[in-house]
Amino acid sequence: MRRATIYWHDYETSGSNPSLDRPWQFAGVRTSPELELIGDGLTLYSKPTPDRLPHPTAVRITGISPMTAEREGLSEQAFIERIHQELAQPGTCGAGYNSLRFDDEVTRFTLWRNFYDPYVREYSHGNSRWDLIDVVRAFYALRPEALNWPYHDDGKPSFKLEHLTAANGIEHGAAHDAMSDVLATIEVARKLRQADAVLFDELFARRFKPAVEALIDSQAIKPFVYVSGTLGTERHCLTAVAPLAPHPTVNSEVICADLRRAPDFLDDSPAELARRLFAKKDDLLDSEARPPLMTIRVNRAPLVLPMAALTPDDAKRLQLDGDQLRAHLTALREARSAMGEQFGTHIKAIYGGREREPILDPDASLYSGDFLSRADKAMANEVRQSTPAELRDRQWVFADVRLPDLLFRYRARNWPQHLSDDETVQWREHCLTQWQSGFSKDDFDQALGKEREQDDLSDRQRQALDELEQWVTQLSQSLAQAIE
Repeated sequence: MRRATIYWHDYETSGSNPSLDRPWQFAGVRTSPELELIGDGLTLYSKPTPDRLPHPTAVRITGISPMTAEREGLSEQAFIERIHQELAQPGTCGAGYNSLRFDDEVTRFTLWRNFYDPYVREYSHGNSRWDLIDVVRAFYALRPEALNWPYHDDGKPSFKLEHLTAANGIEHGAAHDAMSDVLATIEVARKLRQADAVLFDELFARRFKPAVEALIDSQAIKPFVYVSGTLGTERHCLTAVAPLAPHPTVNSEVICADLRRAPDFLDDSPAELARRLFAKKDDLLDSEARPPLMTIRVNRAPLVLPMAALTPDDAKRLQLDGDQLRAHLTALREARSAMGEQFGTHIKAIYGGREREPILDPDASLYSGDFLSRADKAMANEVRQSTPAELRDRQWVFADVRLPDLLFRYRARNWPQHLSDDETVQWREHCLTQWQSGFSKDDFDQALGKEREQDDLSDRQRQALDELEQWVTQLSQSLAQAIE
C-alpha cells in the first residue's frame, strides 16, 4: 500500500452555504504524516457563475471580488477536475481546519454539480478525511500546555485559526486567503505534534471508520471519550459517552448518551424526548432540559479515544467525576438488562420520526435522493468525458430525475457558448429566478449596505465590495435585456 500523505486544503467561497454558494479560491499543500512538505502547493480560482448571487459578507471577509475570480479563474468543471486529481491520489488524507463541516461539503457539492462521484475519493485506495479543529480541541482539553490559548472577552477559548496563529506567533499573512490559511493550519499542526507526537499520531490513526467502530460497542454499552465543538467550551469540548443503539435510518450514526448527566430520559416517551431534543431553544420551558443524547457519525472521522486516554489529573481538571460517570453507566446497563430489546427500540424511536425536508433544487439535492444507480454512474462518467458539442447533441437518458436539470446547468455554467438560442433564454430565466428566491437581489442589496457600514474596512475590502456591486449590476442588466 502506498504510504499515506495529508493534503491540507482550504476554500474561499461566495457565501456560507456549501450546498449552494460557490468556491472561488482553493489552495492545497501535501505533507507527510510527520508534516514534512511534499512538492509544490496549488492555488486555483474558479470563475463565478450567474445563477447564484455572491454574499457581500463573504466578499468582505475574503477580499475576493467576482471580477478577480473571473479574471484569474478556471471554469468550475476544470477547477474541480484539478482538485479531484489531488484529493483522489491513493493514500491521500484530505484535511483542513473545520474541513469536515465546510470544505468537504464544498468539495462534495462541487463534485456533484460536475458529475463526479461525491464520496469515492474519501475512502477508496486507502484514502481518508481528517479535521484539525477537533484535534486542537482535544489538545486544549488533554494537553493544555501545547499552545498559548486565545480567549474571548467572556473568558471562553477561541478556536478560530486566526486567533490561534496570533496567540502562538505563527505567520498568517492574510487570514481568509486560502493558501495563507493552509500554511497556517500546517504550522498549528506542527506545534501540536511537537508538544505530543504520540497523541497527535494516535488521533491521526483514528481517522478511519474501522478504528472508530472498534471503540463503539453498543451491545456492551462500553464508554469512550468524545471531543466535539458541539459539547461547548464550558465542558472543554470533551465528555465521556456511552453508545446505546445504531441510528434507525442513518447507517453511519450511533446514538450515544453523555455520561456527565443522569440517564433519566428512559422514563419519558420517545415522542416527548424527541420534542425536547430537537426543539428550538426558545421553545423549551425554563424547567425543561434537553435529554443527554447525541449521535456520532462513524464515517466522519469523529474524534474518539478510549477511556484510558483520560488520566486522573485530566479528569479532575476537566471536572469529570469518575464515580458519577460510573453510576450513570451502571444505570444505563441496568436499564438495558431490565428492558431487553425494548431498550434499543425505545432509544431508536426518539430519532425514528425525523425526516429530512426534501430539497428540490438539483444543485443542492445531494442528500435528498438515493445514491446513483450503476447505470447512472456510468452515464455520469460519459458526461465528464464528453466534449461540449457531444453534450449538446447527444440524447442523455438518466434514471435519476435530478440529473437532466443538473446536466443542463453543467453545460450552461461551463460552456454557455454551446447552448442553443432557446437554451440560452432558458438559462437566463433560471438565473433571474434564482435571484428572486433564497438569497434574493433585495437581500443582496441590504447585505451590501450593511457591509459598507463596517468601520474597519481595508482598501482592498472596499474595492472588492465596489467591484461586487458593479459585477452584479452589469450582470442584472445583461440578464434582463437578454430575455426581453
